[in-house]
Amino acid sequence: STDPEAQRLFAASLAAHDARDTARSIDLARQAIEHDPHHAEALEHLGTLLITRRRRYAEGLAFIERALAAREDDAGLWYSLGWCREFAAHEIRRRGAGDEPLDPKALYELAADAFRRCLALRPEGKLVDDAADLLDHVENELTSM
Repeated sequence: STDPEAQRLFAASLAAHDARDTARSIDLARQAIEHDPHHAEALEHLGTLLITRRRRYAEGLAFIERALAAREDDAGLWYSLGWCREFAAHEIRRRGAGDEPLDPKALYELAADAFRRCLALRPEGKLVDDAADLLDHVENELTSM
């Protein structure tokens, strides 16, 4: 049973995201997590925004890893973690690391691990194909490094 205020703040965060207000969406997701530190959806949403919109890869990945600590059997979360690790690895290779302490090769290896964990949970539907395709892509990237 999730804290109702955390749920309200998370819903507001999603609405801000839909309205393309990334800063407000991030702020509201952080507030939701203050109310419920184990709110997996808010942790995943905040992590993904930090990675894709703010290029704060290490911080964003830490939030998604926190979500997984609460729900280790969630194939969708493993997929998100793999996707975000792959995204960060690709961006760091393309743009440079900036002040991020992350290594693209290690991120690709961790992404492959996350996709394998996702697939081991036997998800159904589109998630299976997406995870398998990205696992192939990540393994190809690793071979070329």
